[in-house]
Amino acid sequence: MTYSELKSLDLSLEKLKELKRNIQMLIEDITVDNVSSMSVGSKVKINHRKASGTWTINKINRKTAIVEQDGRRVKSSLSLLQAV
Repeated sequence: MTYSELKSLDLSLEKLKELKRNIQMLIEDITVDNVSSMSVGSKVKINHRKASGTWTINKINRKTAIVEQDGRRVKSSLSLLQAV
């Protein structure tokens, strides 16, 4: 949804804040579902232009994971990881 589409809905500030909260909760739920299928040693892709290719999970924390590719380690947000 684009900015102009949101603006044309003419929502109040309170409704926009509620929409923002609902979107954030939905993102967290999807992230939790994604992470539940991952474990240490799983192959993942990182949704970021600087981290292309397939990575292996070394450690999973509450909101981040440490992933490795060819000896290179990166700390990534769980919301950026996609199971391969």
